[in-house]
Amino acid sequence: MKTAVESLRDLGLTEYEAKVYTALVKIRSGTASDIHLVSGIPRSAVYGALNKLEERGTIEVQSSKPMRYRAVPPEIALGKLKDNFIAESENALAALEEIYQTQKMGVREEAIWTISGIKNVSDKIIEMIMGAQNDIIFAASYPSFHEIAKTYPIFKNIKDVLVDKIEQGVTVRVTGLRSEGLYDIANDTPGAIIRAFPTDKSSTGGGILIIDGTEVLIAIMSENADTGMYDLMAIYTEGVGAASIFKHFVETEWDASVAI
Repeated sequence: MKTAVESLRDLGLTEYEAKVYTALVKIRSGTASDIHLVSGIPRSAVYGALNKLEERGTIEVQSSKPMRYRAVPPEIALGKLKDNFIAESENALAALEEIYQTQKMGVREEAIWTISGIKNVSDKIIEMIMGAQNDIIFAASYPSFHEIAKTYPIFKNIKDVLVDKIEQGVTVRVTGLRSEGLYDIANDTPGAIIRAFPTDKSSTGGGILIIDGTEVLIAIMSENADTGMYDLMAIYTEGVGAASIFKHFVETEWDASVAI
């Protein structure tokens, strides 16, 4: 379990600010000298930390000689810190999104990235689908991919995003081995075009997701021998050059498939 000082640092306080506030909670009120003795931070640093805490609204100051300080009750102080943290997070997100979108409009670097873990892969797939403008195609050469959704509920969120995209007019194509799982996908995503291919015609060894012919994610599943659970990792790349190679294989698989 984290200490009070560690948790306060996570909410944006510096080490000294966290120690000063924690010291004041212990002694209720005191002078700078009292705080120095309880907190253990250098006396010269106490005043700077107190000024910052006053600005944050987490302490109160009594105009006396010497000046005395007291902590705002933790519930109120933590509420203010959380509100400030959320506000700063939103400001940072807005600024970073502006930078990110500007970079996306520039030249794309066709790098290859690896993503590990069910949640991380699921989040990336959702991000890709949400950004789709025209065409989504997913090819899975084995039925196990559908089984992941039964084991890990978070993976089911992908279905909702796909349905939203279909309603927005994006073409969604899914192809895989004829199985109960493939029929479940057809039932869960009305409007998607579903095809099945014969086992001997499959050219992929995993799941491939292609978005608008520019983004590719290759998902690779393996069963953990110790737990019996599925492990999932993915390889991701973007750019027309790299995507066109994978799109060729997926389109070949699509052409060899039949409607279900």
